[in-house]
Amino acid sequence: MTVEADVKASTEPGGRQPLYVHIASKLQQRIVEGCYPIASLLPPEIELTEEFATSRNTIRESLRLLVDRGMVRRRQGAGTVVISTTPAVKYVHSFTSLEDLFANSRDTYYALHSIEVVALDSNIAERIGATAGEEWLLVTGVRWTEKGGNPIACIESYIPMEFKETVDTFWNVKLPFYAVLEQASGYVIDEVVQEIRGIEMPRRVANTFGLPEGSTSLQLLRRYVVRGGLLIASVNWHRADQFTYQMLIHRRVERVV
Repeated sequence: MTVEADVKASTEPGGRQPLYVHIASKLQQRIVEGCYPIASLLPPEIELTEEFATSRNTIRESLRLLVDRGMVRRRQGAGTVVISTTPAVKYVHSFTSLEDLFANSRDTYYALHSIEVVALDSNIAERIGATAGEEWLLVTGVRWTEKGGNPIACIESYIPMEFKETVDTFWNVKLPFYAVLEQASGYVIDEVVQEIRGIEMPRRVANTFGLPEGSTSLQLLRRYVVRGGLLIASVNWHRADQFTYQMLIHRRVERVV
């Protein structure tokens, strides 16, 4: 696995990659193998549309992905120039459902570091909708591109004490924690509420990325809500210079009768 930009692009039903992602991967492979050396031009869009039997818009999306990966540069009237044979270290997380979150956990590597009981401070209690001083379970770990790869996120998960018996099994499970809790409790997740903010890294997080304390992070807080309340709240710390969060939003057109 290359230290590469997508963790992981959204997939079509059945787990297949979208065509533009597939084409981008093919072109990237040719760049890496030297078919298109640095400073050379990729074939024109019209040639790529014919080769891959697809539309010009699909080809443009593929080339945009290569631009995001730092491998090519596009300039009006000058074509698409190869500028690197190595993808930039940049993580793009895109999802539209819990299934996409599951795919992300399946395609990366998570190392669980600790499970402990903590008293919530006022800051985290307010953010997750709990009471300061309450005892909750705190599960900490790091998600990596792959075992022995590069760190993607430091993750701190807060879970109500009533689920302690289930949380104790986390050392031996491969499923996402929210899925394990959902199965064990009988609750069904109604919604996931997410907050994204830029925030300085505390030392414990900065050390994981090999950065100075106070480096900028992109922090994602996800609250998994069930009918009985909060099932789990997950705080994900990412390097701000290497993480992009994408959302796919469809416009719903109301029909006029």
